[in-house]
Amino acid sequence: MSLFLGFTHVVLIFDAIVFIPNIIGKATGLPPEQVEYLAFTSIIIAAVAVLVQTLRIGTIGCGYVIFAGSYSAFLACSLDAVNMGGLPLLATMGILCAPMVFLYAYFLRFLRHIVTPVVGGTVIMLVAIGLIPIGIDLWMGGASSLPSFGSSACYLTGTVTIATLMILMITGNKTIRLWTPIIGMGIGYVTAWSFGLLELTHFNSAPLFGLPQGHWPGIALDLEIKHLPLAAVFMMVALVSAIEGTGNIMLVQQVSERNFHKVRYDRVQGGLFCDGLAKMLAGLVGTAPNSTYCDNIPLIEMTGVSSRRIGICGAAILLCAAFMPKIGGFILDMPPPVVGGVLIVIAAMLFYAGISLVQSSGMTFQKGLIMGFSLCVGLVAESGIFFPDLIPIYLQPLLENGVAAGGFSAFFLNTLVHVMPKARRVFSIPAEVAGLTELMNILEQSIKKLKLTDREYGKLQLACEEAFLHMISYENEGGEIIFKINRDEDVLFVELISGEAIEDIDQIVRPPRSLDASTDEMSKLGLLVLQNTVMDLRHIQISGYAYISFFISA
Repeated sequence: MSLFLGFTHVVLIFDAIVFIPNIIGKATGLPPEQVEYLAFTSIIIAAVAVLVQTLRIGTIGCGYVIFAGSYSAFLACSLDAVNMGGLPLLATMGILCAPMVFLYAYFLRFLRHIVTPVVGGTVIMLVAIGLIPIGIDLWMGGASSLPSFGSSACYLTGTVTIATLMILMITGNKTIRLWTPIIGMGIGYVTAWSFGLLELTHFNSAPLFGLPQGHWPGIALDLEIKHLPLAAVFMMVALVSAIEGTGNIMLVQQVSERNFHKVRYDRVQGGLFCDGLAKMLAGLVGTAPNSTYCDNIPLIEMTGVSSRRIGICGAAILLCAAFMPKIGGFILDMPPPVVGGVLIVIAAMLFYAGISLVQSSGMTFQKGLIMGFSLCVGLVAESGIFFPDLIPIYLQPLLENGVAAGGFSAFFLNTLVHVMPKARRVFSIPAEVAGLTELMNILEQSIKKLKLTDREYGKLQLACEEAFLHMISYENEGGEIIFKINRDEDVLFVELISGEAIEDIDQIVRPPRSLDASTDEMSKLGLLVLQNTVMDLRHIQISGYAYISFFISA
């Protein structure tokens, strides 16, 4: 079963893995053997990436089934690199852009109030928007030059595929949902065959075993001033891919965990480290940079299976496809209307997943406005008709990409909200019981500055006391707890920061029988008081730091 599901995941993303190598070959006139080498190495790096992501080696990898492959935003700058300095320059640019992802991941804890589920969910919905025209184009036949493009055969094949998937997902039980992708694509294949749309051109022409005839192109070390703009574009696209990757990893957490209750930022950070490593390896072997994908993630929700064995099997299938071209040829021969039908259903599921991710942090007017505006920006950018003559050519890959433009908008607006001037207090207290007196004195002195009502002041005292006492029980001698208190309109935002890992506090459960509660359960009663006093209690562990935050209203 894991092998079948792994194959289904690979089928959906395989064409995208070799997308940039194929386009580079057609647009730049590279020798066929070098194009084969680019495709071969892209598949190998994708297999390594999904394996590391799935297994989570140390702090590298997210520990969930998430794939990687060509990233369309890299296409234009990759073509420029090949035209300017050949494949060696492309390899160098791939290596130079990888540190952007490492830096973004390393400093993710400083971006915890900016790269939130609102940004991640918005990016996922923008990906869905971008998938729809691709799905429709494939549904119609894939290429307008084909005689079957736009025919009734293509329409019926795509319709049957979509209808099968939707009916099985809506009406099927867990067992049927497990087989839904395979059944849906299988019926699509049969329908395409009955209309004469199934052509095994790649499968028939590919050898059973084989290695590419091309060679490693090397790395360009003779960089000049004229290469700086190109390097800047590569780094900007890498940053965009990191922001999109953040949303992808947040999403795969949400659909993979049985009782999802919050985003684990340490897993997001690990996934981004793996993404940066994959980009570095892609540059070292001489192929185009890649990025994490979310296109296959709805399959996890569709089937209800998120076992790591699926990721391991997917990596094994990719390796087989690299060394056994017939497997890759069979996947590439999947009828376009079938792929298009599956992508339309995946886009629908991504919309739902994106909205759920945004709502997981609570919907407010500010969050709703940021999401709505960013989606509008993404739609406008994706249309390609918004003042096209005013956009510099080197910025077109970013500003005419819906995910990039909309994702940056959400990132910028969230940053703006965070840095706006507010009444705030920032202070630190020694991590010891005696520090409680100092804490209460500082809170009393903050009444006027934070414009606290009597009710807010009482709640703030109680909440800060319980959170502080819990955190100091894990802090080393000589440590301290940092407090950040902001006045945000009619609510207070409070955050406590500790340099030690502490027990998760946002899942404390009330003892079923208080009279028979254990000593450990009784010691956590203060946390239950905290949960019932504040709103939106959050606990984040990232980069060895613990962050407890909550809101207080009158």
